[in-house]
Amino acid sequence: MPTHELLRGEWIAAGYKSDMGSAIACRPPDDHSMIRLYYLTKFEHAVSNIENRRVKVSRFADLNDPFELLAANFKEHKTRKVIRNWKDKSHSLMGLLCFAGDWSEPVMWSHYGEKHTGVCLGFDVSRSTVQQVSYKDDRILAALGKTQTPDELSEELQQQLLCTKSGGWRYEEEYRRFVNLNDASTDGARHFWPISGDVQLAEVILGPLCEEPVESVRQKVKSHFPNAVVFKARLAFQSFKIVPDARTVKNWRSGDH
Repeated sequence: MPTHELLRGEWIAAGYKSDMGSAIACRPPDDHSMIRLYYLTKFEHAVSNIENRRVKVSRFADLNDPFELLAANFKEHKTRKVIRNWKDKSHSLMGLLCFAGDWSEPVMWSHYGEKHTGVCLGFDVSRSTVQQVSYKDDRILAALGKTQTPDELSEELQQQLLCTKSGGWRYEEEYRRFVNLNDASTDGARHFWPISGDVQLAEVILGPLCEEPVESVRQKVKSHFPNAVVFKARLAFQSFKIVPDARTVKNWRSGDH
């Protein structure tokens, strides 16, 4: 079998959970200042990202959680208005790269991977640039001063609002990188961040229902990112998980991706 249980020990030693989706398909980052994170999308979007060496910057107003940046529990209308104004200002100035800590959760493929026909891109991202989302069953208790404006929100409260979501989203295991929109490239109304430097493509995982031939995708990826590993996922036989399809995993010992 081409998958290698020996690799799992490397992932565990590097601080990852033992049942990582990629734990028997490839190695974790060699550089411990980097963390392997995942981004699920449609096949055509993944190809565009690879060919153009960029990834889309998400905008707060376009995210699928209506409580985005509104995780605080404020009873007064005035304070709610301050937070909403802060949300509008944040949307106008910054965007974010949204990553998942793993790709084995089937709901992720249903929501973001075009119903399992899409692709998951695995990136090595600088740990110092990302923040892990905190999931709460209750909203944050906070109080504002009577004359407080959006510009006067404490740094601590802003960070809580930026990185807190309802417990119902725990399956995403989300990490976020916040970026200044002025530093991103634009294509029409959309913003993009380069795949270079502290964001490097390491894995390309075809969804269980993706019909694109693995080898053709492997050749396309190789022309842009020769060190990236390409394989296909499948439904697990004994659990409700998405796992590597062993038939598509190349021999990692030989360096053949």
